[in-house]
This record gives sequence, structure tokens and C-alpha cells, in this order.
Amino acid sequence: MLRDPEFQDNFEVPLCEIKEDSKKRRNIWQVLSRVMEVVIYALIILAVGRMFLPELDRQHELQAELDRLAIIQEEKEIEVTQLRQEHRLLKTDKDYLETVARDRLNMQKEGEYIIKIEREED
Repeated sequence: MLRDPEFQDNFEVPLCEIKEDSKKRRNIWQVLSRVMEVVIYALIILAVGRMFLPELDRQHELQAELDRLAIIQEEKEIEVTQLRQEHRLLKTDKDYLETVARDRLNMQKEGEYIIKIEREED
């Protein structure tokens, strides 16, 4: 190891003596470092949010579709129940069968007159 012969170490000057200017510079860099850290974290959070936002929208759309289909399913179940009841009545109840035949097929007994009243449907 080579040593500079003209170098003289001054032991009277403390090693940790720091000028006021360099303290300010260090503080500024520390503050800027913290600011950059916060900015980077914010950008990461925004990027993750941007990735998941379309998925959340899609999930809301699918939930709305599911709700709509559930309503349709309930309506169809009611319709099936009514049709089953009508089917059972048509098979077992002769009076009901006669009433339906007269109403839907415009059938009549001898000597009867049919007066049909039609209503406007909204």
C-alpha cells in the first residue's frame, strides 16, 4: 500500500464535522427520496386498480344479468305451475273442460247464443 508522504492527518478536527450546507442537502435528498417513494407506491396502487377495475365492472354486469335471469326463472316457474294446474283440471274436471272448450273454441250448446266481449289490451 502506498502512502502519500505529504499527507498529514489532523487529529484535532473531528471526523463527523458536517457543514450546515451539506445537512440541508442531505435533508432535501431525504425528503425527495420519501416523496418519490410515495409517488411510486401511489403509481403501483393505481396500476393495480386499473387492472382490476374492468373486472369489477364485469362482475357488476354479470350480477345484474344473474338478477334478471332469476326474475325470469321465477316468472317461468309460476307459468309452469299454472299450466300444470290447468292440465290437471282439463284431465279431471269435465265442467272445466266444457268451459274452456266453449271459451277458446267458440263452441256452444244447442239453443245458446254466444256474446263475446273483447277488451283492449294495454
